[in-house]
Amino acid sequence: MGISLIHRLREIPLAFIDVETNGRSARTGSRVIEIGVVRVEGGKVTEEYQQLVDPRRRIGLEITMLTGITPAMCLGQPTFAQQLPKLLPLIEGAVVVGHNVKFDLSFLYGELRRAHVEVGGRLGKLPVLDTLRLARKRFGRGGNSLGPLSRRLGIEPVSAHRALADAKTTYLVFQELLSPVGGWELTLADAFLHQGGPMHLETEPADLQLTGGLRV
Repeated sequence: MGISLIHRLREIPLAFIDVETNGRSARTGSRVIEIGVVRVEGGKVTEEYQQLVDPRRRIGLEITMLTGITPAMCLGQPTFAQQLPKLLPLIEGAVVVGHNVKFDLSFLYGELRRAHVEVGGRLGKLPVLDTLRLARKRFGRGGNSLGPLSRRLGIEPVSAHRALADAKTTYLVFQELLSPVGGWELTLADAFLHQGGPMHLETEPADLQLTGGLRV
């Protein structure tokens, strides 16, 4: 089933994603060291996926201090390309949701490019929702990183700076952010409006611009 702007959120699958990385920028060669996905259908979690990844790059002490992920933990794990057969079915056909999702997507695009997977051909024009943008529309700027935002909403974070835990927290935050305006009964078009405009998984993250003029 294709995704339409008039579908309610409970009628379409959503894939909450998070990645941990060995650096700050995919454009300068940093790589994914862990990926987590929470697949949600009908507003309920149907599948979870977490995988450490061998980045074939150095994992510095500062990353280990932040995430708890050591080089030894990633040694012998699959490369990003090797784990793709498990990852892609969780994302295909779903609205992609993340917190500051352009960061996660920049790494996802980089890894898919290295694996010779063409994003548009394999995943198509998937809608994208960003809980950071939703939070800024509701609360303004400041204090909207995932940990402080979740506590502001009365949610104790599952953990911090581990991929699946952050994806789970993003799912809980998403529900709380949209609950006052319709929750899972909200249409995708209205969800786009509440984040300031539509985003789609069809171009590089730098080009994931918010635009107006929604047409249903």
